[in-house]
Amino acid sequence: MRDYLGVDWADAEHAVWVEDEAGTKVMSRTVPHTVEGFAEFGRWLDERRAAGRELWAAIEKPEGRIVDFLLDHGVVVFPINPKAVDRARDRFRMSGAKSDPFDARVLATFLRTEHGHLAPLRPSSEAAQELKGLTRDYTRQVRQQTRLLNQLTAALKAYYPRALEVVDDLKSRWGRDFLGAYPTPAALATLTERQWQRWARAHRLSGARAAELWPIVQRPQLAVPAHVVRVQVRLVGALLEQLGVTVARSKPTGRRSPIFSGACRRRSGRHRCPAGGAERRSHACTLSWATLPAAGRPSVISRARAAPCPSPTAAANT
Repeated sequence: MRDYLGVDWADAEHAVWVEDEAGTKVMSRTVPHTVEGFAEFGRWLDERRAAGRELWAAIEKPEGRIVDFLLDHGVVVFPINPKAVDRARDRFRMSGAKSDPFDARVLATFLRTEHGHLAPLRPSSEAAQELKGLTRDYTRQVRQQTRLLNQLTAALKAYYPRALEVVDDLKSRWGRDFLGAYPTPAALATLTERQWQRWARAHRLSGARAAELWPIVQRPQLAVPAHVVRVQVRLVGALLEQLGVTVARSKPTGRRSPIFSGACRRRSGRHRCPAGGAERRSHACTLSWATLPAAGRPSVISRARAAPCPSPTAAANT
């Protein structure tokens, strides 16, 4: 015996429709996104399962607190593509207007009639879920960083194109510091060669690089109205502040994550196996990194696969 749940999720409360295998309504309610609301709904789910009912739920998202909640209570969750729900909605009524209770019913009926073509959500291990979350957040940070760089480039072109000739990488620390120290064409015009050399050394630019950039720094610049400069400087300052945060957050951090720690411990690029005794041997663990989607470059938080450490017996027999 099985119950089919349709869950139309939202930020404040979730609409739930439940029907049995014959399509008869069992329950319709809203579940507040609160501790009390989840506790009450959880008791109902547990009671249904205790009565021998198998619970299948359809929802338009593959992750989130409500999905974790359903899985924790033994519900088989089927994530449904919102486009499929839109098409199914048209089968039930002429109007395509969205209604949370009605959409919950559509989800439940769609799951009941079409479950043979749907795949249930396969819960991953805690480590895999953490890795997925890190990868997702990294990708978002990179996308946000790209948007900020595009906005920063556009703002500099509007009043300070010389900065783009000097700084070849706006993400770099020295590039951001340069824009902070010399935010306007007027500020750059007061820079002497001695001051430039001192600033370049402080930011670890090579002598050759500093000498190469100096002729660019001292070139005359086109005049820009003062009010344009004032407006753009405020914008550039805000963009630099946000860019600094995204650059720091998008640095690869997977090697420090608990999901990469285990029996092996990294030592100078190699790992030492805890085989124990005088027969302890070091071995290299194989790590393969995949490229994050839409990230544009490899990252250590994308995916790691490590060869397991040999057992103490195997190490002793090597």
